This record gives sequence, structure tokens and C-alpha cells, in this order.
Amino acid sequence: MILIDLFLSFFKIGMVAFGGGYGALSLIQNEVIDVREWLSLSDFLPLISVAEMTPGPIAINTATFVGYQVSGVLGSVAATIGVTLPSVFWIFFLLKLIDWLSRWVQTDHLFGALKTAIVALILAATLRIGIGSVRDGFTILLAAGTFFWLYRFKPSVVWVILATGGAGMIWKTFISLWE
Repeated sequence: MILIDLFLSFFKIGMVAFGGGYGALSLIQNEVIDVREWLSLSDFLPLISVAEMTPGPIAINTATFVGYQVSGVLGSVAATIGVTLPSVFWIFFLLKLIDWLSRWVQTDHLFGALKTAIVALILAATLRIGIGSVRDGFTILLAAGTFFWLYRFKPSVVWVILATGGAGMIWKTFISLWE
């Protein structure tokens, strides 16, 4: 039964998660932590980190890791298929719909409205996950510094992950020496 629940939960997320994986993160977090209570926030946050560092779409990686945590290899297969299958349906449906709509309406307005909704989903995911990640003054400083670095210099994500991970390890080592 848990495999069916995993598949259906992630299928539902895949059906409504527009804007890519970052837009889906708040939906995944809500379903996995709040609704189903499969994982706690402290168990979920490391999965997001690993999903971000692993090659491939973050929503699919997150579904795979959550499925594995909940029900092993079969759980990861069920969750991964559940989150990816709706994309196939949406692609065919939206292509037909856009082709039909473009005869009467300028599709620029449609895409403008979708962009606004996507930004809202990404912002919601950022706030929910960000608030759960900030635990002390160091993480607040690290988050602010990383935001400035990303905004001002636009480095590769690889460098950001390596630098913040390294800063976290150095900070943890420094703190453990003082304890």
C-alpha cells in the first residue's frame, strides 16, 4: 500500500508542479512532511542537499531519495515514476492546447501569467526550506553572504555548493574545537 501511496502522492505533485523542480519543492515538502508525515524536516533537508548536488532534475532526484527513505528501492521507483509520468501527459496536452489557443489568443499573455505563478512557487519553496535550514547566526550569515555572492557575481552553482559546504565543515570543526 505504501508503494501506491508514494506513486499517487508524487503523481499528484507532478500534475500540478509547474516551473520545474524548484517550484515542486514546496509541494513535495508539504506532502512528505505535513500531509503524509513520512519524514521530518530534519530528515528532509539533507535529501534536498543531495538532490541538488546529484545530476538531473531536482524534483526527480528528490522523489527518488524520498521514495528510497520511505520504502527502499521499490519506493524510489514508485515515487520517480509518479513524479515523471504527468510530464508526458502535460506535454502532449499543452502542445495541443497552445496550438488550438494560438488561433484566437496571443499566447504571450498566457505565458506571462504562468511565469508569475512559477515565481511564486519558487519563492514559497525558498522561504519554507530556507526558514527550516537557518538554525544559528552562522547559517544566517552564510545564507546572506551566499545570496550576495550569487546576485553580484553569478558564479557556477558547483562553486557555490563547494564553497558553502567547505565553510560549513570549517565552521563545524572550529566549533567542535571550542567545546
